Amino acid sequence: MRIVFAATILLLVACSPPAATIEATATEDATPWTGLAANDDAENFHFVIVGDRTGGARPGVFEAAMPKVNLLEPAFVVSVGDLIEGYTENQAQLDREWDEFEQIVSQLEVPFFYVAGNHDMNNAVMAETWRARFGPSYYRFVYKDVLFLVLNSELFGMVSEPRAPVPGPWTQSEQLAFVEQTLHEFPDLRWTIVLIHQPLWDYREGVRGDWSKVEAMLGERDYTVFAGHFHRYVKHVRNHRKYFTLATTGGGSGLRGGIYGEFDHVAWVTMTAAGPRLANLMLDGIHDENLVTAASRTAVRTLADAVRPEPFMGTGSRFQRGVSTFQLANSGTATMRVAFNVDPGPDLLYRGRPETRALAPGASERIEIPLTADQPRPWHAIAPGRVVWSLSTVAADDRPVALETTSALLPVAPLPLPVGVAPVVDADLGDWSALPFRVDRQGDIAATATTPTDISYAFGVRESNGAVYFAAEVMDDSLVASTALGPRVQDAFLIVVDARPDPERSENVPLYPATRDGHLARMAVAYLTLAAAADDPELKFLAESRSAVEWKTARTETGYVAEAKVSGAFLDAQAGGRWDVLRIDIAAVDWDEGDLGNRIPWHTKGSAGIALHWQPDRFGSAPVPGSGTFLRMREDKL
Repeated sequence: MRIVFAATILLLVACSPPAATIEATATEDATPWTGLAANDDAENFHFVIVGDRTGGARPGVFEAAMPKVNLLEPAFVVSVGDLIEGYTENQAQLDREWDEFEQIVSQLEVPFFYVAGNHDMNNAVMAETWRARFGPSYYRFVYKDVLFLVLNSELFGMVSEPRAPVPGPWTQSEQLAFVEQTLHEFPDLRWTIVLIHQPLWDYREGVRGDWSKVEAMLGERDYTVFAGHFHRYVKHVRNHRKYFTLATTGGGSGLRGGIYGEFDHVAWVTMTAAGPRLANLMLDGIHDENLVTAASRTAVRTLADAVRPEPFMGTGSRFQRGVSTFQLANSGTATMRVAFNVDPGPDLLYRGRPETRALAPGASERIEIPLTADQPRPWHAIAPGRVVWSLSTVAADDRPVALETTSALLPVAPLPLPVGVAPVVDADLGDWSALPFRVDRQGDIAATATTPTDISYAFGVRESNGAVYFAAEVMDDSLVASTALGPRVQDAFLIVVDARPDPERSENVPLYPATRDGHLARMAVAYLTLAAAADDPELKFLAESRSAVEWKTARTETGYVAEAKVSGAFLDAQAGGRWDVLRIDIAAVDWDEGDLGNRIPWHTKGSAGIALHWQPDRFGSAPVPGSGTFLRMREDKL
């Protein structure tokens, strides 16, 4: 096979224009590229880099990018990894995913070079599958006096276990030896391009793994590094060289735009005598390499973290007046300008006007927003308002940075948790006298621009002998229930019960950190679906929750009913003793039949589902501290 491969390279040299052939060394029977006939014969050349396709892939984005890349006519296309969803040891599933991807890149009219990401290689089965299909997971090729060095970041340390390399046919010591040997063999090329999935130099805790060793080997040669993984674009300068982390080409993204580095793009790289020049090609135009710099990213983080809601805990059974408070803080090095406008919503009144502030570096200010109601309203029935904040500053590289963010405006109070006889968890609500909480409008201002019109629900909650019971009646005109789908991609009544002591219970942590750092694993979380949902590998951390929640659902003429019991022992364990306070999040997740084509079995891929929240989602972008808090009662109040 190696003799045949060498002959193929000679044939390419004979049939192609001089200096227009990629030179590559094959060390395995299979090869991690689709061809070596470059689509360029000028001294300078162009190539395209595609970003992450997976990690929450949105259907059609990467597929649609391939013919657009063909229109650019690059010499070849390279990647930065995360090409399939992966994270499985099921060989049939892996084969299906790789077959699908190879079919997609077959649209390209130029060679495509693979890079391994954590979704492509995170266990031994996946590593062996890669080897069988593509050969080496790290390799090199040379084109027009430019060395392309492709590295496997998962050998430096897996994303899921940073201190351990991915098991399989390669070792990190072998990869480092390969890097050293390659750089020794090619000491005088005009440039070196390094392609790697994880930006190992950009973790909060510092440089990961052996990346510093690679930088030491690169030494004083001219080089540029490209990575992916974080799904957010940013340019760094290290060792007087440029390091780029690309955004997505279809992978999971908030798509908040250029200032956040969140967009779908391909990087168009022109190799010149002075080094590579990069243009970010997106649907809304072309941006230069300074779209997001390390300095502007820091400024954006300063603005994004500038507004913090303070807890508002009322008393009594109804609200009539109170003050919601927000803390403004400028942790940056330049003056921050803040303007805010209050929309109190349908149930609250605000007499103030839009205001502006200027905060010096290091300064902070407390903003009080007095609220009233035209008549006393039950705390649990108040629709949230919002505060829209417009913030601006100047980054350390003198670039102006501005963004807009929204906070929920909702006074809350702890609610009494009724005590009663334990109902039978059988989806028959006859042993519930009433369902006092009714939700027919969106309680989370950040969830959707419009309130769903085809779903509403009522629910009740009760404590008995330490266990907590839920009952819900959901009105829905189009039900999706399937054993072939995961719990997040079909109709479900979602409950989240947090019994931990404060401050953990009342604070708000975004969904990804809450998952990664174990916050959610210490809560009772359950998707009450109509069918026994398929396993969702991203919900493995909720195994203890599944054993702590008993539930039953049933269809009705107008939708479905759900009933659940959360173990008192589980709640006591999370509280560190007898639990007395709970924080409860409630939502009904609605999918319609027409959405079926937008999902894969377990992932919210291209999510068209709507979560109708009772109150602002504590894991969303506009939470309210302490919302949904219930106090355990000492005697029966039913």
